[in-house]
Amino acid sequence: MQRVLGDFIHALRQAGLPISAAETLDALRAAQLVGIDDSRLLKLSLGTTLTKRLEHRLIYDDLFDQFFASQNNDVYDENLEASPEEPRQQIDDFPLHEETIAGEDGNSDADTPPPPNSALAQQLMNNDAAALQVMIASAAAAAGAQEMRLFTQIPMVTYRVMQAMGDSELQQDLAEMAEDEDESAALQLLQQRRSRLQQQVRDYVEQQYLLFGQGEPQKLRENNLNKVKLTSIDNHNYKLMGELVRKAAKRLASMHSRRRRITKRGLLDVRRTIAANAAYDGFLFHTKWKSTRVERPKVIVICDVSGSVSRVARFLLLFLHSLQDVLPRVRSFVFSSDMAEVTELFDKYDMDRALAEVMDKWANLPTNYGKALADFEGMALDDIDNRTTVIMLGDARNNHGDGNIGIWEEVYRRSQRILWLNPEGQFSWDTGDSIMSEYSPYCSHVETCNSLRDLNRILGTVLKHSN
Repeated sequence: MQRVLGDFIHALRQAGLPISAAETLDALRAAQLVGIDDSRLLKLSLGTTLTKRLEHRLIYDDLFDQFFASQNNDVYDENLEASPEEPRQQIDDFPLHEETIAGEDGNSDADTPPPPNSALAQQLMNNDAAALQVMIASAAAAAGAQEMRLFTQIPMVTYRVMQAMGDSELQQDLAEMAEDEDESAALQLLQQRRSRLQQQVRDYVEQQYLLFGQGEPQKLRENNLNKVKLTSIDNHNYKLMGELVRKAAKRLASMHSRRRRITKRGLLDVRRTIAANAAYDGFLFHTKWKSTRVERPKVIVICDVSGSVSRVARFLLLFLHSLQDVLPRVRSFVFSSDMAEVTELFDKYDMDRALAEVMDKWANLPTNYGKALADFEGMALDDIDNRTTVIMLGDARNNHGDGNIGIWEEVYRRSQRILWLNPEGQFSWDTGDSIMSEYSPYCSHVETCNSLRDLNRILGTVLKHSN
């Protein structure tokens, strides 16, 4: 039972369900309490412990039916507790039938030659379906059927399962029987049963792929989208990218949603330890440890949503909207020419509506950093202090206008840090109408940010170190 549940939970995780170790233990206890005789009760009990949301429950219901339907014919009986590396050794544990191949009249043929030598051939002649299913499951485990990641691996794994069951020896027996005309009937029967076995193995391997491997192409696609440039995301992938941004934001939120203080671990604070033990003539009775306090940061985000960077800004704004609970002191500004604060817009509307309004009102207009910074000076400069992190997302392309560098220098002087995230590569800085070199002296850190992986890393650093 423990192995069955382990495989089932592994299949659920491959399908995208977040199942912790504690939930796994709860599921095992639930299965021990309700037993396995009543499948409906078992399905309800496991579903209660392993699912949290409606969409997860729908996936669970489908996988439960699919997984346990494939375990018929006692595939997961006590014989599976044996090592999967020795599938052929299990064959010897099953008794062989004494009767030989019967003729059309139902009577055994006294002149029938002795059965073939290979164990698989004997099992096929005995036609013990339960034993063959056990062999298939054990050999498939040894062949790595649960580790398949691509559909194209199915033929190779099927071949490996057949070989692990003894197909090479079986084919040798068939070759020897083909040379003897007296064994033509047995040869024909054995060939038919081998063909049927091969199809059963293929079906079982396909079931294992559907249970454990069908989520891998999606994971590969998501991994690639994490790395690809945000400016290269097309409309076909936009919805999936939005889901990935929300997942990343939720992950960061769970890591940094509370103030954390780490004590009694890490580095010894020598100064505080000596001071605490001054009354004991130098004997160290009490140790003091260096501690780290992680606070919710005060963040101001300024996004250039002009035509050249509007798509990148869209994802950053989506990210920040998802982090609104963990960063309650975030103020968000957007501009092409005129600066506008959109903090309340994000609070009032859902992300899709808020983004649509931002892109409709302020995006895809000619860029004017000088005008935008002048607006920002009146809107937010007085609120910036030495606990404020300012994040600018923009390409610093100013249409050959005045960049109002003095205001940006004042922002730098007042704030704790300034991060400038440029969606263009460094080779494009200071080319054409870019004035990146004029702003960069007044930034704590300047780097390229043009992928979800970059956003994860940079904003995670902001959450971790701002205080």
